[in-house]
Amino acid sequence: MADFYTYRNEVTGKRRRRKIFLALIVVLALLCAAVGLFWFGRGETAAAQAATPAPTQEPTAAPTETPAPAQETAAEPQRILPNVDTAAWDKSEAVPATIDTEYLNTDHRMVAVPMLGTVTNSYFDTVTFAGDSIASGLGIYDTGYHNAHYATYVSAGVQTFVNNVSVKNAVTGATETPMETIAASQPDYLYILVGTNNLVVQGSEESFIAYYERLIDMLREQLNPGVIIYIQAIPGVQEDVVDSKPGLDNTRIATANDLLANMALRKGCYYINIREALTNPADGSQIDDYATKDGVHFNAAGYRAWAEYLATHTVWNRRSVYSGENPYYIYGA
Repeated sequence: MADFYTYRNEVTGKRRRRKIFLALIVVLALLCAAVGLFWFGRGETAAAQAATPAPTQEPTAAPTETPAPAQETAAEPQRILPNVDTAAWDKSEAVPATIDTEYLNTDHRMVAVPMLGTVTNSYFDTVTFAGDSIASGLGIYDTGYHNAHYATYVSAGVQTFVNNVSVKNAVTGATETPMETIAASQPDYLYILVGTNNLVVQGSEESFIAYYERLIDMLREQLNPGVIIYIQAIPGVQEDVVDSKPGLDNTRIATANDLLANMALRKGCYYINIREALTNPADGSQIDDYATKDGVHFNAAGYRAWAEYLATHTVWNRRSVYSGENPYYIYGA
């Protein structure tokens, strides 16, 4: 699909050719006028010579050609944006950053992956879900993603992964170390959801993000360079949960998601706003039809809604198989 500059260069080229063509027409018209005046002048001179006796001929200077007007050249359009060296975009070695990658105050809803197309369930065969017990429901309930890999653990926080402690897998029941399990799966796509247990402790946002960034760095070291990492939003909870767990205030959870979205931008990950499917837009609280007794986890209907949301919010990939029309063609490429 042509980008902005390709389209702009095509338009500029057409304008340049049109100006050159008009300039050539003007030059040709001037030349024709000069030739006409030249021959008209010669005709008048010949008639005058025939009417009067010719005087003694004296050597005369040779006539000079009328200089052709200089050809106009189209001015090169100025770029609105500074030049960017794109020659090495497909290289494996690091290239200098061309934009400021420091993000601090971005609303998480504005940078989330938008709806694209619906991938088939086979897409999730090479997916690993990592996180706490909330994420484990995607493998426990009938979501259709049972061929995915799961590194999800009860009561897990982001430190559980960074410190690589031994814990019990909530889906498989195996006792394992999370980072080793993720590395062994070598996924094409890694979906992370962790943070609810961290937010139970108030005032932990700074430490939470610092550990999360360390987790991303560790994963980059152990996974294939082409792995795509999705950071999933921390979903909201029922309104009364804050009474027993003051740290799980839905307003605070939304603020934590802003921090996660900004971190995803800094670390080269994608942010998935699953809150759109699981929480009320007004206050960010858990949708009642998806709630369980604890007000934090989700029932089967909630996990099915979650799974459907993930299937319709992926970054386009040539290898993906889509249900219905491929979005690549929808965008006109």
